Amino acid sequence: MPGKLKVKIVAGRHLPVMDRASDLTDAFVEVKFGNTTFKTDVYLKSLNPQWNSEWFKFEVDDEDLQDEPLQITVLDHDTYSANDAIGKVYIDIDPLLYSEAATVISGWFPIYDTIHGIRGEINVVVKVDLFNDSNRFRQSSCGVKFFCTTSIPKCYRAVVIHGFVEELVVNEDPEYQWIDRIRTPRASNEARQRLISLMSGELQRKIGLKVLEMRGNAVVGYLQCFDLEGES
Repeated sequence: MPGKLKVKIVAGRHLPVMDRASDLTDAFVEVKFGNTTFKTDVYLKSLNPQWNSEWFKFEVDDEDLQDEPLQITVLDHDTYSANDAIGKVYIDIDPLLYSEAATVISGWFPIYDTIHGIRGEINVVVKVDLFNDSNRFRQSSCGVKFFCTTSIPKCYRAVVIHGFVEELVVNEDPEYQWIDRIRTPRASNEARQRLISLMSGELQRKIGLKVLEMRGNAVVGYLQCFDLEGES
């Protein structure tokens, strides 16, 4: 089921000072989904930038929408050297992928840096348009609702409880790749952060596919564990 992901970068607030000469920041934003990246304009000399960008549009398959997080990177523009990273936001698109769901995710998200922690907030609007596809061999589980509870929510009822579903996703730790590259602690941290986000999305999609095979339409709760040592 192909779809269209649309993202608007509205504003930032409480960004850190990146230019000690002016005590301000020349911030811009990179919006990445899959292999496609868009950039906002640079908002000069402000800790509370107002980008009000155009809609950035990604045309993707819905299994990609389930596996991939939307990646938003806030940077400080430097004319004569490499741009400095301020922090990142990862947004899970899955809550928008069933018919009765909300059609938009919007609001303020904390900007997180793996070295410095929270570094301000960014206001983002995300929309998804899905195009119906009756192909029973498709590899997405759009339409399966995931709850994080230990009981059926009050506004729903369980017609049938089908049973236990288990799935496993394995990926190589990027910390043990890039052998011939010089990498910073931030690069290693961000690579792991992205990998864990990708694995989480892929795991949820595969559980959803099992649920559809069992003629279910929801997961009330599941426990997700990451084994970083690879021994269990």
